[in-house]
Amino acid sequence: MFRKIRSKILAVILTTALIPLVCLSIASALLLNGMKNNAIDTNKELGETASNGSNIALQTQIESDLTARANSIADSVDGKLLQIENQTRVAAAYATDLYKNPEDFASRPLLYLQPGQEGTTVPHIRTAEGVSYDEILPELSLLGNASEVLSQYLVTGINVTASYIGTESGFFITVDTTASNPNRVDYDARTRGWYIGAKESGTLFWTDIFADASGRGASLSCAMPIYGADGTLRGVAGTGATMEKISEIVSGAKIGEQGYAFLLNAKGEVVITPHSNLISDDAGTITGENYLENAEPAVKALAESMTMGKSGLSRVSLDGQTVYVAYAPLSRTKWSIGVVMPESEVKMPVELMLSEIDVQRENSEKTVNSFMSLAIAITITTVGLVMALALIMSFKFSKTISQPISLLTEESALIGKGDLDRTITLMTGDELEELAHAFNAMTSELKIYMKDFEKVTAEKERIATELDVATGIQASMLPHIFPPYPDRKEFDLFGTMEPAKEVGGDFYDFFLANEKILGVVIADVSGKGVPAALFMVIAKTLLKNNAQMEKSPSQVFEEVNNILCENNEGAMFVTAFMGYLNVETGEFNYVNAGHNPPCIKRAGGDFEFLSCRPGFVLAGMEDIIYKQQSITLKPGDEIYLYTDGVTEAVDTVEELYGDTRLIKTLNNHKDDSLGDLLHAVRADIDLFANGAQQADDITMLGLLYHGVD
Repeated sequence: MFRKIRSKILAVILTTALIPLVCLSIASALLLNGMKNNAIDTNKELGETASNGSNIALQTQIESDLTARANSIADSVDGKLLQIENQTRVAAAYATDLYKNPEDFASRPLLYLQPGQEGTTVPHIRTAEGVSYDEILPELSLLGNASEVLSQYLVTGINVTASYIGTESGFFITVDTTASNPNRVDYDARTRGWYIGAKESGTLFWTDIFADASGRGASLSCAMPIYGADGTLRGVAGTGATMEKISEIVSGAKIGEQGYAFLLNAKGEVVITPHSNLISDDAGTITGENYLENAEPAVKALAESMTMGKSGLSRVSLDGQTVYVAYAPLSRTKWSIGVVMPESEVKMPVELMLSEIDVQRENSEKTVNSFMSLAIAITITTVGLVMALALIMSFKFSKTISQPISLLTEESALIGKGDLDRTITLMTGDELEELAHAFNAMTSELKIYMKDFEKVTAEKERIATELDVATGIQASMLPHIFPPYPDRKEFDLFGTMEPAKEVGGDFYDFFLANEKILGVVIADVSGKGVPAALFMVIAKTLLKNNAQMEKSPSQVFEEVNNILCENNEGAMFVTAFMGYLNVETGEFNYVNAGHNPPCIKRAGGDFEFLSCRPGFVLAGMEDIIYKQQSITLKPGDEIYLYTDGVTEAVDTVEELYGDTRLIKTLNNHKDDSLGDLLHAVRADIDLFANGAQQADDITMLGLLYHGVD
């Protein structure tokens, strides 16, 4: 460094020479002029490159957004169709079970619609001409058990208008929101399109959209065949619904300023757009413009791709306007969703961006010209002054050295106070300039690091917020108001669930299957976190829904097990215990699917484990038979249900809480109320854990039987 400073002193003295200064001024002027021209050319090239790249990137993003929107609308419509399909499958499955196991069901004959019942949703029958009521009475008495299953679907939020079953023997059971009483023997379901379609296909069948005969507008039906024990066709179950909800999803979609969504059926007909209502022809079917018959080859090719179940993006001419159409198929039917946006609207942001780039480029060129002209003038003026003051500068060389050091010190101090946008500019040509570059590089890297840190922090906060919401949603799904039935004095209930993570896979539930039967459930889904929580929601919903269909605990487990085994790609499973308590007699029927055995305390006695056949877990293997057991509870008897998060809680040395300690704790608090008892067990687990982190969800449910006064 010493040599460079000494060279700088020598350079200051040499500047007093006239000739070198003149040469320097000429060279500087030429160099600056060359730099100006080069900067302008470079600015033009960069502007053109930015324009082309931004144009492609922005248009690609808009096209990607259109495709994503088409898929989103298709998923929403599929969701509505899936609800109708599931209802139809349940009705068909229930009717099939009736035919295959008639000995398990009571006789429940139905009647024709009676005077005064018009406009109600009472289950009733209609028969084909020539069919005698007495002849069909045995079969009708059996199939009448399905009336409650049909009735429950009319309260859903998907515009279901009717749920029905038609039979090969010529009678028709229906629950209809606009029931009327025309002729009782004028309806033959066997001649209807929904019945014929399901019969011929042998599986789930969707009709085309049609005009509802009762004036409820555009509608569609989903139907599924019903087979007897010998494999012969016995009838068809169906669900009818209006297109109102689906039309709201498609017509209500907001696609930019001028865009819209439409629904294309398998025939290439546009059946839903926000610009026109569904049209009914004289035959009662829904018709619209057929894109397969469009004169534009591009439109016809688009319709062919959509009717073939493909997805993609096309540029076509519709109604005299060039538009982009993104399309996606529906998985339940052979329909397709299209999302339309005019080309002018797609290109508008691109054109605005290109115009802005041109303006910025022109301004930049003006700035470069001004700056370079000023730099040349300053250089010439400076050289002249240096020539006049060369001698003075030689005496002030110390200032030349100290000034950059002072500037570096001041600028680094400001950077140290947090001004990371400051840039240190030194052109000394020695180690001080290198140090300034090092400071600038450090400041730039520090800014990048802080921005990245802020992004990571924001993402963690977002995830934490979403998990908090998920925790609240899961907690709200479980019963949490106690006592849950203040007017029922025959029993008391209390339950708690504490997940190991933000959300968990344990759950408990209880419900009144009817006025006499109280159902209780406790279960543990394999794994933890969000996957377990999602599987828990499915399992809980299926168990409760099936239990409220007047099935026994073993039947509920067998039905739910088969449903959960379908498409269980995650290989998840559920251990569960379910019991039905007859609140009048104290009879307690229960079944166990690989779950921990509950504890029972007889009135005045101690807690002990309830004898349970272990059974196989739910969702592990199809067609498992679950054995049902039964005991009789007396007034004052108490049952304590729990998950393995209780007995498998660990302390700091990995020892288990265990069955023995659980029984001891229960008996130490056997005279406590249900709430106090569960809280006492939880407190003893915390005492045992001694600060060890909770490894599994901890779920408990208590049932105290008082009997009938």
